[in-house]
Amino acid sequence: MRNYSRLVRFEERRNLRSAVLLGLLTLGLILFFIFFGLPLMAKFAGFLADLRKTSTPVESADTTPPAPPRLDTLPEATNKLSINITGSTEPGATVILSLNTKEEEILANSEGEFTFNFELLNGENSILAKARDDAGNESQKTQTVKIIFDDEAPSLEITAPPDGASFFGSKQRQIVVEGKTEEGTSLTINDRFVLVENDGTFAFTTTLGEGENSFNLKAKDKAENLTEKTIKVSFTP
Repeated sequence: MRNYSRLVRFEERRNLRSAVLLGLLTLGLILFFIFFGLPLMAKFAGFLADLRKTSTPVESADTTPPAPPRLDTLPEATNKLSINITGSTEPGATVILSLNTKEEEILANSEGEFTFNFELLNGENSILAKARDDAGNESQKTQTVKIIFDDEAPSLEITAPPDGASFFGSKQRQIVVEGKTEEGTSLTINDRFVLVENDGTFAFTTTLGEGENSFNLKAKDKAENLTEKTIKVSFTP
């Protein structure tokens, strides 16, 4: 019986020592985790975050300017007070139009097309354009386009023959219709084109038919203004 009690006390002391050792080991692990484990985990988390940043593609800023806008062909001159300026550029870009001394901004549509109604000044007008994309990059300017607003009909003078003149005999059968108009004007006589010299003069040689001969002259300038005159002469063989 005494031996049994001694054995029990021995087991109790051994269990107590084991419990104490286990407690100390647990406390040591907790302290190790607090002083070393947490900082290591924080550093590892930072490393993963940096790795993720470096693996994510970085979008570079758009610094490429768009191409200059393309302006559709405009007439050299017009007799209309306003014209439509049309053209194309980068889709969604802003087109900056320099119209004489003013600037106008218009937004191109999804197809890159744009249009603007421009009221002209009397005489010469200048038009140029540039484009600006969403990133603020601006293109080079287009070449300056000149357009003349002119709503006055060109002058037209017939110097020979006089209206109502009469011609007789074979020697007078061939005549020359002469006169003067404005430089650069297009001239027709009875729907036949006639050369206008640099000084505006013209001469049209024709053969008369027997009886009354009518000559219809039309002078049209670059702005499509028209002046029309008609003379009549008679011929007797």
